[in-house]
Amino acid sequence: MSPRKIKRRTVSKRQAAIGVIIGAVTLLVVFALVALCITPVKYEVSEGEAAPATIAASRDITDTISTDAAIQAARDAVSLMYTVDDAVSTQVKSEISAYFEDLVVASEYIKQKYIDAEVASLSYYVAREALEQKYDPTKIEWQEFFDGALLSEIHAMIGTEGISDELVYALAALDEAALLNIKDDVKDIAAVSLDNGIQQEHVQTEIDGIRREIEALYPDGYIGDLALVPVDASLSANMIFDEEATEQARMMAQQDVVDVVYKQSQTIVVQDDIVSAAQMKVLQELGVVGGGGADFKLYIGMFIFILMLMGVYGAYMYQFESETLGDTRKLLIIATIVVVVVAISVPLARLDYRILPVFFGTMLVSVLVSRKSALALGVLLAFVAGAISSWSTGILSVTMLRTVMMTVIGGSVSVFALYKPGHRTALIFSGLVAGLVSVLIAVLINMVGSVPIVAGNLWLDSAYALGSGLLAGVLAIGTLPIWEAIFRVSTPTKLLELSNPNHPLLKRLTIEAPGTYHHSILTANLAEAGADAIGANALLCRVGAYYHDVGKLEGPRYFKENQKGDNPHDELSPAVSAKIITDHLTDGLEYAQKYKLPRDVQKVMAQHHGNTTVAYFLHKAKESGEKVNEAAFRYAGSKPSSKEAAVVMLADTVEAAVRSMDDPDKEQVKDMINQLIRTRYNDGQLDECPLNRRDLNTIAKAFLTTFEGAFHDRVKYPGQE
Repeated sequence: MSPRKIKRRTVSKRQAAIGVIIGAVTLLVVFALVALCITPVKYEVSEGEAAPATIAASRDITDTISTDAAIQAARDAVSLMYTVDDAVSTQVKSEISAYFEDLVVASEYIKQKYIDAEVASLSYYVAREALEQKYDPTKIEWQEFFDGALLSEIHAMIGTEGISDELVYALAALDEAALLNIKDDVKDIAAVSLDNGIQQEHVQTEIDGIRREIEALYPDGYIGDLALVPVDASLSANMIFDEEATEQARMMAQQDVVDVVYKQSQTIVVQDDIVSAAQMKVLQELGVVGGGGADFKLYIGMFIFILMLMGVYGAYMYQFESETLGDTRKLLIIATIVVVVVAISVPLARLDYRILPVFFGTMLVSVLVSRKSALALGVLLAFVAGAISSWSTGILSVTMLRTVMMTVIGGSVSVFALYKPGHRTALIFSGLVAGLVSVLIAVLINMVGSVPIVAGNLWLDSAYALGSGLLAGVLAIGTLPIWEAIFRVSTPTKLLELSNPNHPLLKRLTIEAPGTYHHSILTANLAEAGADAIGANALLCRVGAYYHDVGKLEGPRYFKENQKGDNPHDELSPAVSAKIITDHLTDGLEYAQKYKLPRDVQKVMAQHHGNTTVAYFLHKAKESGEKVNEAAFRYAGSKPSSKEAAVVMLADTVEAAVRSMDDPDKEQVKDMINQLIRTRYNDGQLDECPLNRRDLNTIAKAFLTTFEGAFHDRVKYPGQE
């Protein structure tokens, strides 16, 4: 499988527009419900001007400008990362070797020319071999021997660039052994530089360093210059800038930067000090910077406050919850819960501001949407609840800060406590834990407050805190079936109900299509293992696998796992057979709608074949020689768009293929799993789901582990071969 970069899922313009409309309607409704809140007291502060008063942080807040500056400084301090290009090193070494090989050839040629001249100059016969044995190039006056023609020949043999006549004379004074020694020295010295890596801006520095080492080895200037010719000509940068490694190092340095945080009650700016841009932004985020002072109208101020909250939450959704933002149904669930929680909070705040229905909202979102969405929404609801609870004291009052602290922490804890949301009683437990944590916060607030502790007030605060958590759990349990029915949500509780074998569809499968039922159970085991391994929704995968083939109930005998003898496809044309096979997808979706299966389960059912072809009948049709319309042999589904749908697709494919193998061993099963996953990957069936290469390898290992439990060795009983 070739590498594939997984991109963050983006939101279409249409879906973004829908999100804006839902957000706008929610904003208006919430604003209408909290219009009784008063506008907070604000300061007239301007960047670059003197602060009118000493202003402290009302809560912990990050100085984002200073933090960003620290992050940028840390990133800038990271040195650029390079990787060694071995091909360049090999090329340089090769060119150095080639240069010296040319020198050896030229040296031998000069030698033969010299011997020829000696033989011709003698008046008596001397054996050529004797002259060659006496040949000592170091004792010959080569400048007198060379003429213009021979110099031209040698220059032509070794190249004229960088080679002067003096270097040719120096070459003539060297024999083959000396040249090879010089070559080895030059290559060794150059190899050290190449192995250490040479950046482009340091090439000349490296050449100068090599020159010094060669000159130290060969004090004779001409020999050193001769040895340096290939270095000057061939030495190149072999260090390539590694942008990815550099960015990774910068990210690591960025992660080590500690956020610049103003703690609660810590002074941000002192009176008469000049307000910096960083301080100004912190003050703006705290909401203490006024634009018109007392001229601000109550409703305008409240609208801006809520708009800011909704805007920040919308930005968060766009950045970190794009999948939720792209799902209109989930957006409607969140918007409805926000409106319901605010509508409950307004009258309760009039009774007593310590009654906190925010936990009810975080629990519902955690179960109906996701725990991650619930955590973020809890913060939004906390500020709205704080504004509502401070209707008589003003925003950013002690009352609001108290409410925000209790609802943010308690709401977050209520989400953390729902680690097993499949049982409805988990909501009571979540509410109880949130209530107990709220009691602890109430005690701490009373302990660190400036007002003396009054036992009666402390007990009353604790009772309201605990009661708010328990009431939220009861409301969540009581209303959850309504939410499930209205929005067709696949909550863990609903999924557990659907996994019951007594469900009508599953009972029909066991009776009418037992082979399909058995296949679905095995596929579910595989899908659950694969989902657990990569952190996907394992329960959704299991239930989706249970129901993924219910469409086969329309004609179970046409599917191999249900056949006990004759194959009805033997009497049908490939096109008709393919139509029957592919129709089980649409038939299954009709069953899903009839039995009101959750939409997430229906998505798994619709996408578990992607848009693949019925390969067997397509091949059979092509072999028959008839003209084939490939579209008629292709499933009408879409490619998996979620991890869960992709896992079920792979589990379905793998289970059917491995089951068809005859007595496979572990390695055969492993090879088959990897081959099938690779085929789906290369076919592009996984292009639209957020799975990466590592996820696929993890899924393959999980599948193999599951099969190991099914294909373990068994003791053979007497009489068995």
